[in-house]
Amino acid sequence: MGGIPTKYTGEVLTVDANGNDKVVPGLYAAGEAACVSVHGANRLGANSLLDIVVFGRACANHIRETLKPNTPHKPMKDDLGKESIAELDRVRTSTGPKSTAQVRLAMQKTMQTEAAVFRTQESLDAGVKGMSEIYGQYDDIGIKDRSMIWNS
Repeated sequence: MGGIPTKYTGEVLTVDANGNDKVVPGLYAAGEAACVSVHGANRLGANSLLDIVVFGRACANHIRETLKPNTPHKPMKDDLGKESIAELDRVRTSTGPKSTAQVRLAMQKTMQTEAAVFRTQESLDAGVKGMSEIYGQYDDIGIKDRSMIWNS
């Protein structure tokens, strides 16, 4: 199915040095973002409202049970996020020969062909190879619209 690995409480999971599940403190995911579903692996993107109600409620309940009210946020670095903004600006001002639409279409076709509802290890391996090749085109993207208005 996919999605961010979570517990049923919405707590996001990662893997520790020994390969065991480990909770990422304070990070939650529910609905389309999370891997848990009321319908199991056959959800296929449907019934996301039910998922968000059930698992969103589980997240809220867990937060209520574990978070001490009025707990301040940890201090953040002054330059937090500047690296991400610089990367977005680099892409926004890129001059490569490929349009984002061309790259998106290549990704779409690869995913539809290799990672459809019915898949095998062989098709998934081919999909990973194809997506890796497409990812290599990222530096070839050229953006024509330099405005700061999204979706213009």
